[in-house]
Amino acid sequence: MTSPRDACAWLGTWLRTERQRVSWTQRELARRSGVPSASISRLERTGLASTEALFRVAFALRQLEAVGDFLKERQRLASVPVSLEALPRRKVVQRVRMKEVTPCA
Repeated sequence: MTSPRDACAWLGTWLRTERQRVSWTQRELARRSGVPSASISRLERTGLASTEALFRVAFALRQLEAVGDFLKERQRLASVPVSLEALPRRKVVQRVRMKEVTPCA
């Protein structure tokens, strides 16, 4: 997953898989979660929904902890630089060695 859109798509696909794993229809999940079936359909297709709808669906599927883990991982990945160019550059300090000077007599 390289973008928020990818993460949303993955989340929607994962929720559909979990719903199918327990052999529920979207209508059954809507009844159990209190989320309209149109919202569940959109969530599965696009991964987009309100935070409350996402958590209600995850709770109904008994996958609330898994969603939390997913969000923590996305947050961790968001803090990792995509490339070396994204890293802050360190200032190069050049050290100069001074020759020892002997006094003139």
